[in-house]
Amino acid sequence: MKRNRRDPAIPEELRPAESIRERLMRSALTLFTQRGYSATTVRELVAQAGVTKPVLYYYFGSKEGLFLELMRTHFNHIEAMFETYREGEGDVLNRLMDFLERGFIHVRQNRDFIRLMHAVYFGPPGEAPPFDFNAYHQRFHDRIAHFLEEGIVKGEIRPGNSSDMAWVILGTLEIALEDQICNQATQIDGVTLHRLLKLVFEGLAAGSPEGKGEER
Repeated sequence: MKRNRRDPAIPEELRPAESIRERLMRSALTLFTQRGYSATTVRELVAQAGVTKPVLYYYFGSKEGLFLELMRTHFNHIEAMFETYREGEGDVLNRLMDFLERGFIHVRQNRDFIRLMHAVYFGPPGEAPPFDFNAYHQRFHDRIAHFLEEGIVKGEIRPGNSSDMAWVILGTLEIALEDQICNQATQIDGVTLHRLLKLVFEGLAAGSPEGKGEER
């Protein structure tokens, strides 16, 4: 049997290429979360994934490349979900609720990634390769604001500053997110998050008491 020259050490030609990448990314997520990026070695990564160093270098170039691809993959998943709901049918707040709840399900299914993201973002400088978390957070904020602006134009949401409204929604979502990754029993499940968001949305809806009177 002829070996794949790009992956010389083991018969990787018997395995789908995508499964190799995914296996490396899962291994990286586990080890980076448990040990931290700096403390995790390439040797540990490839041993966990059941591949060799040349395989990691072929797909990601380096440990840093693997980390950055891990970050991009998870954030891009959220952005892809936004595109699904951006031009959907139904009123704006229902679409926004569906989008946020689907994102929350993704968070609950990927708690290790959220833990890693928080550890890197709030951790000491230099612990992990530079990654522009703020740019992704700003884009997520802007996507929420996009929903709200559409609702204002359609008369479904009271007039106001869509950016401020988006921060209120994201603040509620962040509380639920942090509850999922703390080392204790969670208090906010999907049903609870729905209730919290509904309270916020009731305040944003056209005709709500907060929306009456002169706009500041």
